[in-house]
Amino acid sequence: MELKSNAKINIGLHVLNKRKDGFHNIATVFQEINFFDIIKISEAQNFSCKTNIGQIKQEENFGTKAFHLIKQVFPDIPNVNIDIQKNIPINAGLGGGSSNGTAILKGLNNLFDLSLSSDLLTQLASKVSSDSAFFVNGGLQLGTKKGEELSPILKTDIPHHILLVYPNIKINTKGAFNQLKNYLLNENMDINLSNLLKELKNNNFDSKLFKNDFEMYVFETHPEIGAIKLRILDLGAKYASLSGTGSTVFGIFSSKKDVLKAQSFFDPQYSTYYVNPI
Repeated sequence: MELKSNAKINIGLHVLNKRKDGFHNIATVFQEINFFDIIKISEAQNFSCKTNIGQIKQEENFGTKAFHLIKQVFPDIPNVNIDIQKNIPINAGLGGGSSNGTAILKGLNNLFDLSLSSDLLTQLASKVSSDSAFFVNGGLQLGTKKGEELSPILKTDIPHHILLVYPNIKINTKGAFNQLKNYLLNENMDINLSNLLKELKNNNFDSKLFKNDFEMYVFETHPEIGAIKLRILDLGAKYASLSGTGSTVFGIFSSKKDVLKAQSFFDPQYSTYYVNPI
């Protein structure tokens, strides 16, 4: 079985109050994009989960976690060999690992005819990572709580021309959350969903609804990333932002011509990807 495991971007990311479990409540708009890893799953005598990136250890791979979650529910399923061809950079704010975990849950569900519903897959995915639940249905969704409370955003399309610029700087997500306490948190911010939807429909990204709180910390500690965002805007993007905790910065452009012009500016210094929303 061969699967595609898509990435995501965050159109705005607000860090709210800290939870009793140590995580933070957030509010974000997830957008799935057509930038993906390739996953192959086959039955095997012994379990294995390997990638083409040496620093990802099997026991820490979200694919391994996903398999063991399924195995707890269905202990009689056979072992599998999972091979993940990583194209999505790791620690880049694009949700590659989270997407891999969910793709494997869905793949095992189909491979072994487990008949797991979308709701049950979402419950399992939320145990893989905070972002994994989004990838069960993907598309465009509002995420709250840790990111696992999801509301589909229907009849709304963002412009189809998106440029990802990845500066090959690793941002530790846990460390970024820990450092964010030194900055102003939106403890009492009320996300007005109707206003958010209206602005999305109008492709108006100027509101504070679409800011990413991690930019304060990431741009201060890595000014190069902040400079990339400013340059993307100078090159004509309607909107530019850090995705997740970074270090990928993306720009949303009105036309293919504009996005290709911006891409040519950043190549070859940075890894760039011209992608579309799904």
